[in-house]
Amino acid sequence: MRSYLLSPEGLGKPSHWKINFRPYLIWILGIFLLILFSGCGGGMRMMRVKSFVTKLHLWPEIYQQNFQRMDSFHGKAKLTVESQDFSGNVSVETYWVNPEHLYIKAEGPLGMDVGKMFIGKKRFIVYNQYNNFFTSGSIDDPYLNRFWQTNVSLKELKYAALGFPIHWDPAVTLVDTVNGIFITREDEIEYQYLVNPENGLLESLEVSRNNRVFLQQDFKNYRVVGGVYFPSIIQITLVDQKERVSIFYEEMEVNIPIDPEIYTIDVSSKVKQLNVN
Repeated sequence: MRSYLLSPEGLGKPSHWKINFRPYLIWILGIFLLILFSGCGGGMRMMRVKSFVTKLHLWPEIYQQNFQRMDSFHGKAKLTVESQDFSGNVSVETYWVNPEHLYIKAEGPLGMDVGKMFIGKKRFIVYNQYNNFFTSGSIDDPYLNRFWQTNVSLKELKYAALGFPIHWDPAVTLVDTVNGIFITREDEIEYQYLVNPENGLLESLEVSRNNRVFLQQDFKNYRVVGGVYFPSIIQITLVDQKERVSIFYEEMEVNIPIDPEIYTIDVSSKVKQLNVN
């Protein structure tokens, strides 16, 4: 077998000298590992949080206390929507003030205002700036109470944006200590809460009817912000409709003063309006 000199003078000329590539491979591998570990050092770091509860049967009480410690919330996130007919993502800024006042401001590419949304205890306001359309009505309205061309209700979105289950009953029952499964029922609907038995963190909520899951809510990448455990990734999946809404929080603040002017929506008199009382 012939080898070839790699110098400019001898490029392509036969030679009996053979090149030892091992030092070069080690050098290249070292640079690759350096780049890899440098990349891991930037951006959002994965941080292990200490265990939420040590005794699993105490989880419902401690979980509710965790949420009640949050009187206000401010977060910046990326929100994505995936469905069979529509998909997209926007940057959102969320504000929440107890009791039950949630404001969401959405921006598209290049910082363009997409819309604003206010979800209260009984009513909602949605201002679609892109289409210059304003809608308000009851949060229990079965037709208008939908988020962004999906079947996810605004009431469900409100709790999801706060890292909280869309349905919560503190009287849940622990039925499986090995896998950390709590359940509660309401009419024909069963709610199954899957809690990590090692750290006591809620990982998902499965909502089923006749033993068939039709909605799932996932909670991932927990952080402790101001003493409150909060998932930085929240997802709602509608199984039958094949729809998913995901919130990826990049910044979070808890129990900070929030100016009411921030979540005031000013609407032009020329905007198209639909007010349902």
